[in-house]
Amino acid sequence: MTPYIALCFAVGTAVEIFGLKWISSQISILNTVNLIMLTFLIGIVMGRSWGKEIFKKMQWHLKSRTMPEPEVLNGAVLAIASMFLITPGIVTDTIGFLILIPVSRGVFKDWARSFMKKKIASSDLHFFFPN
Repeated sequence: MTPYIALCFAVGTAVEIFGLKWISSQISILNTVNLIMLTFLIGIVMGRSWGKEIFKKMQWHLKSRTMPEPEVLNGAVLAIASMFLITPGIVTDTIGFLILIPVSRGVFKDWARSFMKKKIASSDLHFFFPN
């Protein structure tokens, strides 16, 4: 599993650097840095409002082996969107903004719901990490 994760990080980083280089050639380096900082600030504001308490609720639902309510899934998906927006890059920002659009958020909530069902079915009591 570790080589697969390392490969994903390496490929993801290469794609993000290539995307940032391409964007900077189109709109200038200063505007690219400003865009990165803007999406970072949007992600920070969202993360503060949707962050830790939603993951605590998700963890509680996993431990009690119940499906979370739709608003908890919505909050979890928005918290993940804030993490994508905090991460600098074109692909991660695009995914983060897609999650912010209510029409496409349903797809991500369905993915989160199926992820939770798999975790509950396998009796895995942790959302991501044991602590």
